Amino acid sequence: MAERRLKDCVALVTGGSRGVGKGVAIGLAEAGATVIVTARTRNSSSGAEWPGSLDETISAIHDSGGKGVGLLCDHANDGSVREAYDLIRRDYGRLDVLVNNVFAAPNVMPVNVPFWQLPTSLWDTLHHVGLRSHFVASQFAVPLMLPQRRGLIVNTSSGGGVRYTFNVPFGVQKSGVDRMARDMAHELKPFGISAVSIWPGYIKSEKLSAQPDRVPAALARLIAERGETPVFVGRAIAALAADPDVIVKTGQILLASELATEYGFTDVDGKIPPPPSRDPAPLSVFNPAAAT
Repeated sequence: MAERRLKDCVALVTGGSRGVGKGVAIGLAEAGATVIVTARTRNSSSGAEWPGSLDETISAIHDSGGKGVGLLCDHANDGSVREAYDLIRRDYGRLDVLVNNVFAAPNVMPVNVPFWQLPTSLWDTLHHVGLRSHFVASQFAVPLMLPQRRGLIVNTSSGGGVRYTFNVPFGVQKSGVDRMARDMAHELKPFGISAVSIWPGYIKSEKLSAQPDRVPAALARLIAERGETPVFVGRAIAALAADPDVIVKTGQILLASELATEYGFTDVDGKIPPPPSRDPAPLSVFNPAAAT
């Protein structure tokens, strides 16, 4: 990925201290973009529970030969988001790519717990930072894209948008992210701005490495066997951003592996991982609790 196709591109990745967000930031930076990353954790000494920080992501961007800037931002706070965008407007005067990735996942995601037994706070947590946050970030982003009559908004999502995964609030959040991209695309197309949703496959993340039992054992085995690095989806988004005809894909749900076949990129090991299924049938690991 030495070709610097995005050398004049300014990109913002929300929630980029670890996982998919970090991988997306690296993938965009590899392609030459200036990547602005938001997160709440500045460095590893700030008491974060999970591995990863803004400083580590920016260091990885620089190691890839790219340019990165880390902004502390709490996407649960609209004022904090406004301040981040004020800095982008002041320092760059434009935005070409927004990747809505921030997601407030609980320490342990409830699995197969009936919705009437879940705390309502889980719904609020997943949808405040993970759905509402994407709407707010997009509202701030579009005015920075309009003068160019071009831009790309990407919502990271998963197959949980079409099939039962973990629990009801999780699935509704993913479905909402996908629908948001489709409806934003309808309103943005006349202005030359594209909006899509992208599904990575099974992600090998820092959280899973730190706590392997945070997902069901069968799912952990799938990730080990078929998983991909977060950089892979970053390369997918970089390919979209560099495509002069990306508007033809606006409003769609796109799979990183399918884009790899189309655009000719691979994961860091030189391979193309298998794509996630679009089948709405739940994975066997997600079965409703037996009635008692």
